[in-house]
Amino acid sequence: MSAALQTPFTAGLAALHRDDPAAAVPWLELALAQGEGGAYASLNLGMALTTLARFNEAAPHLRHALQALPELPEPGVRLGVIAATRGDTAEARARYEDVLRRHPRHVPALAGLASLAEKSGALDQAAALVARARAVEPDEPELDFAAARLALAAHDAIGAASLAEAVLHRRPCHALAAQVLARALLLAQPPAAALARLDHLADAAPFSPAWALAQGFVLAQLDQVEPAIAAFQLADTIAPGNPDILGELGRLLARQDRAEEALATLLPALAARPANLEWRNLAATLLWRRHRYAEMVAMLRDGIAEFGPHPTLNLNLALVLNAQGRQQDALDAADAAVAHAPGNLAALVNRIAVLPYHETLGTAATLAAAAADIAAALPATPPLPAVARGARSKLRVGMLSGGFGVHPVGWLTLAGLEALPEHRFEITAYSLKPRRDALNARFRARAARWREVAEPDDSALARQIQADEIDILIDMGGYGDTGRPFVLTQRPAPLQLKWVGSQFGTTGLPGVDFMLTDRWETPAGFEPFYSERLLRLPDGYVCYLPPSYAPAVSPLPALANGHVTFGCFNNLAKLTPAVLRLWARLLREMPDARLVIRTHALSDPGTRTLAQQRFAAAGLPLARMELHGGCPHTEMLASYTTIDIALDPFPYTGGLTVCEALFMGVPVVSLAGDSFAGRHALSHLSNVGLPDWVATDAEGYLARVQAAAADLPALAALRAGLRQRVLASPLCDAPRFGTNLAAALEAAWAAA
Repeated sequence: MSAALQTPFTAGLAALHRDDPAAAVPWLELALAQGEGGAYASLNLGMALTTLARFNEAAPHLRHALQALPELPEPGVRLGVIAATRGDTAEARARYEDVLRRHPRHVPALAGLASLAEKSGALDQAAALVARARAVEPDEPELDFAAARLALAAHDAIGAASLAEAVLHRRPCHALAAQVLARALLLAQPPAAALARLDHLADAAPFSPAWALAQGFVLAQLDQVEPAIAAFQLADTIAPGNPDILGELGRLLARQDRAEEALATLLPALAARPANLEWRNLAATLLWRRHRYAEMVAMLRDGIAEFGPHPTLNLNLALVLNAQGRQQDALDAADAAVAHAPGNLAALVNRIAVLPYHETLGTAATLAAAAADIAAALPATPPLPAVARGARSKLRVGMLSGGFGVHPVGWLTLAGLEALPEHRFEITAYSLKPRRDALNARFRARAARWREVAEPDDSALARQIQADEIDILIDMGGYGDTGRPFVLTQRPAPLQLKWVGSQFGTTGLPGVDFMLTDRWETPAGFEPFYSERLLRLPDGYVCYLPPSYAPAVSPLPALANGHVTFGCFNNLAKLTPAVLRLWARLLREMPDARLVIRTHALSDPGTRTLAQQRFAAAGLPLARMELHGGCPHTEMLASYTTIDIALDPFPYTGGLTVCEALFMGVPVVSLAGDSFAGRHALSHLSNVGLPDWVATDAEGYLARVQAAAADLPALAALRAGLRQRVLASPLCDAPRFGTNLAAALEAAWAAA
């Protein structure tokens, strides 16, 4: 049609025909405004908006088309797609079934019902629906792909491989079909034979990306991640810019913690496939890793607006809102996820992860209740059958963590583990996150066995731990972002403990026998808040390893500045409204004092603006504050040379930050709560002989700060000797800690 004869409606149809829904939308909107196309304009606009995942806008147009054009199946099917994407299975099924009552051979409706059946586990029903659809359209690749997927689920590896291979011959960029092919080949034959088959196919069709894609999936399943990335990059070279290839490449790059590269591939893929919820959540997670919190919030809120209150979107939203210091908003998002999916373990874990930061609800009692909710929602997984163990001269200790390196787990456990007597304990490390740094090298050197745990399910990991004949399994990840605490519920080891790593309260899990603690973290009488038995070490529950590159302690800055400078280098998540109000009062009562806040979140412009608004609303004088973003660790430690007194937040107090401040000569004023997280600072300060720097209420906190600031000579003297005091204390006495830990583990083993 010539440009002169083209109308908005026909222009919109032309854009849809060339698979450009974004270009179609304005034309079809104009057509509707001009009264052109009627219900057909509404239908096509609804279809375009659905493809763009603009579901809120699409639904009214589709409903109008359904009412005006009841003989057409397409409006009902598209409404079914929207419902299915939003997780409303009942609505989606009703839409598809309504279409099939009038059009029994309608393939998209049959495929939609098949997908719902497959997701619910009704594989036979799904296979029958796919067979009906294939009888109508025997040459449709998507139906062959659905059949391949179902064949794989039925353990028909040969049939699945044949079907997936046929799909890839017709649609060589079909990444999901390549994934099915890879899995089927590995089920049917050894890895070398699977790769040889794909090499043969690639030799026959060297300009097809399909076989490089499939090779990438095979290598990824074999945990050969870097070669897998190279295979996906080859596929991208053959078919540059294909969103399905880019999306899968982004997933693998993210798996290797190559966040910037992953985002560079994933964001264009998501722009082309906006309805891909998995990619949206992965992109949000990558933004999290790069501290791009404001972008992450916008992406997730857009997703929730279109997809509805999807649990995973709300889970990620809760985490990022918490990271921005918006504790109540974070808890609201976590509660929304729980409400949308009652009993969902991921939602309950998310809730307990943000709960300890809440200014009124971050208590031992509320954390214990939240942990009990998790325990109640656990599926009935029987423990692994006990296996006979031969007599050994050493206890085999397994450690489960993603923090074996430059990470709080590393700084607070490595020195003590190195001092654990090797003639009495053999260590196996189960690393949940790949790390390569100086501390990681020392962990590897201390461990008798090192296992990189890629992404097996909990049952596979539990079986591996049992096969390694571990006597004592120590969880060092908890409910953190790399934790795998549910492995312990399968009882892969006779004795199981919790230590460090998101240790903010009880786990509530029946498989955790003891929690490693001390008399300050959990004094006598705290037992009701813990499902575990409390295994108290005689000194502190951690052993701090000071960095060898830490700069020297500087003279007291206030002596040269003429005013006191307070500092807090904790996450914004810990700066509750109550903390900010108390600090505002402190600065009002000390009009010459200044406050420095340094944390990674402040590197994000949007989060920085929000933080400034929160600080101002609490009454903090921004003109007397310095806000700094993240920086290298050496630079962060050097920043303590400008700080006179560190202000600890509450109810989630500092842990590693307290140790670092003390090592840099800066005393810390803290307020102790009753949760494990609320008593970290109390433990560390008491362990170095400074328990009087811990208050029990806000008034005591203010009084302790003001008393210290009023006596600069005493503060200067404390600063000058504080590093040596820390080094000489049990906090840094690795041999002493190793002896204490060994005795505690052996006592627990004897009592098990």
